[in-house]
Amino acid sequence: MNLNVKMRRPMSFLLEPSTYASVHSLFEEMTYHLAVSTVLSGILEGRIYVDDPANPRAAILIPSSRHRVYVGGEPEPRLLADVIHLLYKESLAESYGFVVYYDTSHTWKQTLEYVLQKQETGSGWRQFYRLREPSSKALSPLPEQITIGRIDGAMFADTTLVNRDLLLEEIHSESPSLEHFFRQHFGFCAQDGHQLVAWCLAEYHYQGRYELGIETTEAYQRKGIATHLASTVIRHAFTQGATEIGWHCWAANTPSVATALKVGFEKVLDYPVCYGQYRPVLT
Repeated sequence: MNLNVKMRRPMSFLLEPSTYASVHSLFEEMTYHLAVSTVLSGILEGRIYVDDPANPRAAILIPSSRHRVYVGGEPEPRLLADVIHLLYKESLAESYGFVVYYDTSHTWKQTLEYVLQKQETGSGWRQFYRLREPSSKALSPLPEQITIGRIDGAMFADTTLVNRDLLLEEIHSESPSLEHFFRQHFGFCAQDGHQLVAWCLAEYHYQGRYELGIETTEAYQRKGIATHLASTVIRHAFTQGATEIGWHCWAANTPSVATALKVGFEKVLDYPVCYGQYRPVLT
């Protein structure tokens, strides 16, 4: 593929949701990301840009959070450059932080390096874990002062809860609104008195498959709280008809990996990503 191409005229076309079927094949190697499946199916609000609406060969899928970018099909530098710049303009910030997930069966890595060569970027490895039945492993006791409860509207009605805003930020990172989260997803949190100290969310749900996100505040890490929370969410998911639960994390995030393994997940694959801060380059 020749990357020596001048990126002058716009090369991105926004698809109508009714035409998403035209790009399903371009993302068939990335369906282990439920964000991709839920946007393609219309469950999650998102946008898909293509190089040619009549015959798309390259596509970029952006969920509602706008900071995760999934690219599929044949690498197209002009499409990528257009979309990243568009997202930067919409961010209303001096720079736009992003993570790009790409299909490794194509040479997207080379295209990413070319398009973003003047930006502050890096590359890293993430891992995908999968669970198909609840673990029967015994868990160590929770600290006495910690309670675990369902995340619901009544909890959010208490605006004085410590770390409520952090939990809300985590929910909005994957769901466009609280209403969407309560309608499509669920989660549990751990509390120490009036303080939220950890939460685990079933952030995506598609045809019996779920995907978890988990976070523990620094002062409460390494106390077994995350393991209890994940186990609670897993049990609830299987009572709701789950057939598979996914877990994504950075390869270097050893606490997240350890928690996944403790509750019975098995590693499926390692995959590369590109991440960074985009700023417009004056020429």
